[in-house]
Amino acid sequence: MRDLDDNLVARLKVMAKAEKVSLEQKFRDMAAREALELEARFEEVSRRSREQTRGSPLDSTALIREDRDR
Repeated sequence: MRDLDDNLVARLKVMAKAEKVSLEQKFRDMAAREALELEARFEEVSRRSREQTRGSPLDSTALIREDRDR
């Protein structure tokens, strides 16, 4: 594996072998898991943001109109 620490590659090879998958499959699995976790974190932050702003008296429509009129 290019530009990766040899010790890291060796550890990942051991992990892949224990899971009976190729090193390439191990990398694909790790990338997919990371992408799903990132998406889940984004969704959680979005959910909290929506909860915090629910019922806000701010009317963005008026602000947009005001900005366009300038």
